[in-house]
Amino acid sequence: MKTAQIHEDTFLKILWDEKTWVIGIDWKEATASMTDEGFKKELTLFAGHVEQKRARGILVEVSNFRHKMGPGVQEWRVKNISSRYSAAGVRRFAFLFPKDAAIPAMMNQSAPGEGFLTRAFNDRDQAISWLTATD
Repeated sequence: MKTAQIHEDTFLKILWDEKTWVIGIDWKEATASMTDEGFKKELTLFAGHVEQKRARGILVEVSNFRHKMGPGVQEWRVKNISSRYSAAGVRRFAFLFPKDAAIPAMMNQSAPGEGFLTRAFNDRDQAISWLTATD
C-alpha cells in the first residue's frame, strides 16, 4: 500500500492510498492522555476525510492506541461516525494489531447498525488484501 499522509496531529496520522481507496489511522502513543471528547473530535475529523475521499476501506492501526474509552463512547461512535462511513461508501473496516497480539473475538464483527464488514489482523498485507477484495 503506497500511502500519502493527509493529516497529522498530536494523536494520529491519517493516511490515504489513492490506488486502493483505503484510508487509515495510525494512532500514536500520545492517545494515553486523550480524553473521550478528544477521541470524539479525532473520529469526527477522520470521518470528514473518509467522506471527502469516498473511501471503500478503512485500516486502523491500534498498536499504539492507549486511550481507555468511557461509558457510552462506543455507542456514540456507532451512531455518529459509523453511519457516516457507511454513507460515504465504506465496505470494509480493518483493525491492525501488533504481530503477536491476541485479537479479541469482538474485533472481528461489525457493531449492530454498521453497514460494513469488520475484521482484525496482525499482518498489514493480509489486512490490505481483505480490504481490497471484491465481494
